[in-house]
Amino acid sequence: MLASLYCRFAAAVLLTLALSPIVHADHNVRLRGHIDPFPGDFRYGDVWGEGHFAYLASYSGYGIMIIDISDPALPVLAGYYNPPEGGRFQDVVVINGIGYFSTESFGSGTTGVHVVDVRDPAHPRLLSQITTANSGFQWVHELAVGEGILYEADSRTPTVKVFDVANPAAPVFVRDIVTTDPFFIHAISVINGRLYTSGWGGHTDIYDVRNIRTGPPALLGTVDSGDRSHSSWVSSDGRLLASARETTNGDVRLFDISNPARPVLRSTITAQDLGINALSPHNPYLVGNLLFVSWYQAGLQVLNVSNPSAPVYVGSYDTFDEEAAGGIRGFAGNWGVYPFLGLDRVLLSDMDGGLFIVDATDATPLPRTVSAASFNPDSIVAKSIVAAFGVNLASTTLVANTIPLPTLLGGTTVRVIDSRGIERLAPLYFVSPAQINYQIPEGTADGPASVTVTGSDGRTASGVTIVTSVAPAIFTTSQNGQGEAAAIDAFTGRSGPFSATGSNGMPNIIALFATGLGADATDVDGNFGGDVAVTIDRIAASTLYAGRAPGFTGLNQMNILLPMGISAMTHSLVVTRHGVASNTVTIAIK
Repeated sequence: MLASLYCRFAAAVLLTLALSPIVHADHNVRLRGHIDPFPGDFRYGDVWGEGHFAYLASYSGYGIMIIDISDPALPVLAGYYNPPEGGRFQDVVVINGIGYFSTESFGSGTTGVHVVDVRDPAHPRLLSQITTANSGFQWVHELAVGEGILYEADSRTPTVKVFDVANPAAPVFVRDIVTTDPFFIHAISVINGRLYTSGWGGHTDIYDVRNIRTGPPALLGTVDSGDRSHSSWVSSDGRLLASARETTNGDVRLFDISNPARPVLRSTITAQDLGINALSPHNPYLVGNLLFVSWYQAGLQVLNVSNPSAPVYVGSYDTFDEEAAGGIRGFAGNWGVYPFLGLDRVLLSDMDGGLFIVDATDATPLPRTVSAASFNPDSIVAKSIVAAFGVNLASTTLVANTIPLPTLLGGTTVRVIDSRGIERLAPLYFVSPAQINYQIPEGTADGPASVTVTGSDGRTASGVTIVTSVAPAIFTTSQNGQGEAAAIDAFTGRSGPFSATGSNGMPNIIALFATGLGADATDVDGNFGGDVAVTIDRIAASTLYAGRAPGFTGLNQMNILLPMGISAMTHSLVVTRHGVASNTVTIAIK
């Protein structure tokens, strides 16, 4: 019964969703939330994000702050890690609830890298420490972690130390990598099996580290990135490198490294180019065709680098209070940027101001991808239903009428390149000049992704999005992610308001429609209700079924048992999976 009801419902909802406009936020980059946990000056270092937590390093004695950003407008200090001796913590990486914190402290108990379990934010627990006692550096300036391997740079030598942290409680020294830089390695990044080492002497080495556990890495090439090369980041496809030089009137340089052995400088971005006044750029990050740079006293700078030879300024947000600081001198302002939680939740660390959470959605190029259910740009999941908005995306308006869904509709295609650099064609539900509804392809890796729409006339438009593993999004009858849930009575097939009980006098069951439960729970058989929580007015309700919606692609269905005695009124409803909550919707009981 539910399958046939669903098919009628889904066709109507998805078609009307396809014609819904997107509501734009303010132009440029806007502040969503801010927290300055501790008093004083010159306190904060780098920032990282995972799930609904931000991790903020303290440069002068407060350790690592763990901040709940479930509501970006109201960030809350949930806990902090700080050993008894304190410490000068400045770099922070968190992967699957395990934190890797670098310190340049001089106390014996706070040197090296601290590996900390932060899954209980109120009670972080030290698992291990990497110091000179187990072949690490005494002082670690920057670190990187990828594929269970940790890399250390001490900003004093040209050596990178490598540790196996597959068991975080027992790191194992693997080897030293002696780079080509004549001075020292300041920062490192590891992306898709390649290590990039930023050298103060002007060498950025590129190594193949896919087999680092079993043998020395192969040096693929060296980029002449300029003296005082501070840090770098690489596009997901490994073709574009952004390198920042930390020096008075420093710059960001873009290199084509399609052939690592023969890098080509494409452009140099200076403060003068941007019309800003600041000491230097600090940390660059690439998200698709967007470059995010923390630029000290000038704050966050965002550029479109679709054409690396001619980058275009598209947004900024300044965290620095020049008047309070008494002018621009030395190191101050925006230290770190973390754009990988979502383009509407970009994290910024200010050395004096703490954590800033900003929305950079309006700085992103068209097309812009959002969840087709909640219209949130941060609810993008592999196999979920999404909508891309832009101009001249297609030359016609068509709705797909076959399953499997086509990847070519009206001469239009959508290609998604994920964080591992793998390109896939997206299944298409609907195309039109201003909007395309498509499915994030199966197998798309979490992280930044490029989305390129090609029309029948050959014109292309490229946007960016952030893919995450789980982000439930409930469809609504208003087709904007707000208000009444898209749901039916499981027995009668009618939409709300719903009877509190069925004809047998027992609590009624409603079928709720959503997307984004996760690739493992979408378009596959099985009941995933055991790890899907539903609350009605913040009170738990029973989830009898959660998984695929029969007969349709990308849609999730949840069968919810209404609580006994639920009152006749409008109630709020939220779905949560793996700690990630959906948009808040309503159901009406009669």
